[in-house]
Amino acid sequence: MAPIHSGANGASAVEMSATGYGGGPTRVATSSNHSRLPKLIIRLLVIALTFIATIVMGVAKQTSREYQATVKSSQSSSFVYFVVANAFVCVYSAMAVGFSFINSSSSSLELILSIADVLALGFLFTSNAAAMAVDVLARKGNEDFGWGKFCNIADKFCGEVTAAIVLSSLATVAYVLLLVLSIVSIHKRSVY
Repeated sequence: MAPIHSGANGASAVEMSATGYGGGPTRVATSSNHSRLPKLIIRLLVIALTFIATIVMGVAKQTSREYQATVKSSQSSSFVYFVVANAFVCVYSAMAVGFSFINSSSSSLELILSIADVLALGFLFTSNAAAMAVDVLARKGNEDFGWGKFCNIADKFCGEVTAAIVLSSLATVAYVLLLVLSIVSIHKRSVY
C-alpha cells in the first residue's frame, strides 16, 4: 500500500487535489445525473418521434378510385429522403443513448456527440424542408408550372404526410433543446 503524502498544511493528497495547490477550493467537473437525465429524456423522445415519423411517411399511400391511380410516398424523392433521414437520426439517437451509458463521464464523448447531434439536426432540418415543399405544392398546386392540387383527390395521403412532417418537426425542436443543453454543459466544464 502506498503511503499517503501530506501537503505543507497537513492535508492529504486527496484533499490537495480537491482544493488545488493554491489553497482555495476548485470545482471538479463531473457529469451528474441531474444534467444527464434531461438529455436522456430528450434523446428518447427524439427516438420515438423520428421512429413514428419514419413509419407514417414510409407507409403513406392512397388509391384514388376516381382516377385509378395510387399515390405513395416512395414516388417522391423528397419523401424518400425524409424517411431515410428520420431513420438515420432514430438509429443514431439510439446509439448515442448507448454510448452515453457506456462512458457517461467523458467530456470528449460529450463533445463528439454534440458535433454528431449538429449533423443529425441538419438532416432533420433539410428533410423536413424538402417534405414540406412537396406537401405545400400538393395542397396548393402551382398554376405557373401547370401543377394542380392533388390533396383534394388524395386527402388521406396528404394527412399522413403532414402528420409525419409535424412529428419530425417536433423531433427537430427537441434536438435544438438537446444541443443547447449540451453546449451549456460543455461550457460549464471548460469555465471551471
